Amino acid sequence: MSNIQTIPITLIDENPHRNLGTYPTIEKKVEALMRSFQDVGVWEGIIARPADARYQLAFGHHRFEAAKRLGLNEIPLIVRNLSDEEMLKFMGRENGEDYGTEFLIMLNTWEAAVKFLECTREKTKPVDIARFLGWMDIGSSAKHPQGAMNHAAMACAAAHALLAGGYLSLDDLSGITISAAREIVQRTHSRMEQIERSAAATNTPRKQVESAKKHVAKGAKATARDVKEGRVAQKDIRSTVDAKSFESAATSKVKDTPLFAVFGKALADNIEKMLRSDASAEKLEQIAKSVNKVTMDTDRAVLRQLDYQLSELGIRAEGWRKRLIPTNEKVVGLPQLENKHG
Repeated sequence: MSNIQTIPITLIDENPHRNLGTYPTIEKKVEALMRSFQDVGVWEGIIARPADARYQLAFGHHRFEAAKRLGLNEIPLIVRNLSDEEMLKFMGRENGEDYGTEFLIMLNTWEAAVKFLECTREKTKPVDIARFLGWMDIGSSAKHPQGAMNHAAMACAAAHALLAGGYLSLDDLSGITISAAREIVQRTHSRMEQIERSAAATNTPRKQVESAKKHVAKGAKATARDVKEGRVAQKDIRSTVDAKSFESAATSKVKDTPLFAVFGKALADNIEKMLRSDASAEKLEQIAKSVNKVTMDTDRAVLRQLDYQLSELGIRAEGWRKRLIPTNEKVVGLPQLENKHG
């Protein structure tokens, strides 16, 4: 059961899982709420639980801070008897990405859930934490019969691992949007996992592995700085992490790392995917089937333009081939081998 009570500000405490010291309230959000309260007052939407003679917020810390700054003596609370688990679940539901929450607040929620579940279960996987917080995509598949982690959960899991490993700091992730943070941490974490797999397959020394991962971390930090300063578009974030990582490795005194193999293979895979399933190739195929029906001068002009651009693309690709592989070491394609051997 719950009931609405008007509670003195001095008797209200934050959620015990909410780490305001490390993850403080967002100033612009508090200021917006202050303006709203001055216009329409404090609405009854903050849930809290009784704790001895005091009350602990389940969520609503920005509203609570706004009320304090306005000098209000009391605010309305929806008071319910909640367990620690319920307090944390309320916090998780409020701080889902659908509500436009600051990424670091979401990360605080994730870390609080990790800490809570580690005390109550023997083993905890990221998907268990996501399910506990309600950060799962609706629907299921053969691969994910109980649903899959949503973008918020995947981003927080990656960020948590990078912070725990000392590769990133909270300052690196502050002041950027949820979507930007997600692109940075997921690309960084994915590249580090690829480095580990490549190293395991080739028995690469740990020193070289860690060196490669530190270059990726530097790439992530540099990308985050550029994002904050508006120098990187959302669509370019992942490729910028890669480029910055290579830049860091190129200026390093330690050259022998599995970084090149990992990033080079990823690029080769992308090129292969482009050649096999590129949307432009599909459109060219459609045009090729209709080329005999082209009669208008304007359509012939478009074909000439396509011919020119494809020619330029071929020249550019050949230029890269010459820069990447010496002439005497050129890779012979399968069709060429077939022609040579009949």
